[in-house]
Amino acid sequence: MTEPGAAPSVQAIDYVAVAKAAYAAYQLFTAGGLSLEEATQRILTAIDSAKTEILAHIDKVATAEVRSCARQAVIDVADIRLFTPDTLQAFARDTTGCVTLADSLLGAVSDKGAVDQLGFAVNAVGPIALLARARAGFDTAGLKSTLRSANNSVLTKMEPVCTRKVVTEPGPVRPIVEEQITCTAYNGNSASDYRRISPNPEPPIDVDKLKAAAAANTSWPVAKAVLPTL
Repeated sequence: MTEPGAAPSVQAIDYVAVAKAAYAAYQLFTAGGLSLEEATQRILTAIDSAKTEILAHIDKVATAEVRSCARQAVIDVADIRLFTPDTLQAFARDTTGCVTLADSLLGAVSDKGAVDQLGFAVNAVGPIALLARARAGFDTAGLKSTLRSANNSVLTKMEPVCTRKVVTEPGPVRPIVEEQITCTAYNGNSASDYRRISPNPEPPIDVDKLKAAAAANTSWPVAKAVLPTL
């Protein structure tokens, strides 16, 4: 039985889906499954479907430079098909710079609230930067490596903390031993599950599922979801 401390918000669920869809579209393009125009349309559609939520997360970023470059990227990408070659190349460099700045800060900051919002920002700009570089004819290997670094920082620094408690109670024949595991995210949201250890032991608790439930309203599940596409 899982008992989250707070139910995942619609915004958090949408953000994971949007990030996955945008990165997946770029991945399909590089694998030959989509044309560049088809990938562009999918990425633009994904971003537009939750633009209000994306910008709301970006507005919480404490670092003004990242907040500004991420907001500009999300707004400007809607017109990417209209860019001149020079404008497109400048946009590709600017969005790449935004990702590298966010990655640098993620490696340096320890405040988990700051890490959380930087995690949202880097995955708002990430697929935009990949798309811009692809349309400009630029290499994307270094950018993908930076995105992996940023998301690994989010996973490491924001991983929910889990505790285990074993309780023994009298039983009709012999004592009943149960364990309870509770995972708590930095923002206080938690999820718990329990099982019987003896007699008649039940299957192990899915700790990864508890971590995901506890961290549902943070950028941790976003990072976890997009890393396989990078």
